[in-house]
Amino acid sequence: MMLRQSRSWRTVVRTVTVMGLAVLTACASPPTRFYTLGTDALPTITGSTASPSYRIDVRPVKVPAAVARSELVVQTNAAQVQVLEDDRWASSLPDEIRYALIAGVSQQAGAPGAKTVARGEDVPVYQVGVDVQRFESWPGSHVLIDVVWNVRTSADVETLTCHSVVSEPVSDGYQAIVGGHRRAISVVAAQIAKVVRAFAASAPDSPSSPTRASGKPGKRTLSCPRATDGAQTAADRAVPRLEE
Repeated sequence: MMLRQSRSWRTVVRTVTVMGLAVLTACASPPTRFYTLGTDALPTITGSTASPSYRIDVRPVKVPAAVARSELVVQTNAAQVQVLEDDRWASSLPDEIRYALIAGVSQQAGAPGAKTVARGEDVPVYQVGVDVQRFESWPGSHVLIDVVWNVRTSADVETLTCHSVVSEPVSDGYQAIVGGHRRAISVVAAQIAKVVRAFAASAPDSPSSPTRASGKPGKRTLSCPRATDGAQTAADRAVPRLEE
């Protein structure tokens, strides 16, 4: 009799356990979604397989502490944000921005990243510093990035510092927000690439540089670019066009 009761009790325990697991499974949180700012592969401006005359080195990117986390952070109003636990960046936001800029600047300037320099190659390396002042996401409205960036050569004390404010409209959904940031970063990458090309063109050993053309040392005259590809940005309205 006791044996039969023991078996009955074990059956009840197993049934309760199975039911509990079923309830927990039904109540499990939705799967986490991961996003990246990586750009689509595009041909470089040069379109050549020849060894480039310079390289690009995007330094580690600074971002505001409020968004320096793995979760996406969106604005609910001017004074409040929402942290999305189930929507995250594939890597840290500073790295996502940096990798996107490395790809975008390299593609549009026609030069690979500095890490690809082979031993024995003596080519200029243009260093790019990036400080993101604002990185805002407004669902169903727009995204905005406010960036102070600079370009200099590794062997040159001359530095050009520029300020870009780019806003892109977005539809509903967090995927749309990521897409908006990708477009905005592409605009900044195009601006940086234009300055890099201007630096390279005015280098002393460049055929088009003032020094090479006149035979006398000349000072480089560089200015910050306006936004390219028709995007409406604050940089379009406030920054003078880069001298060609």
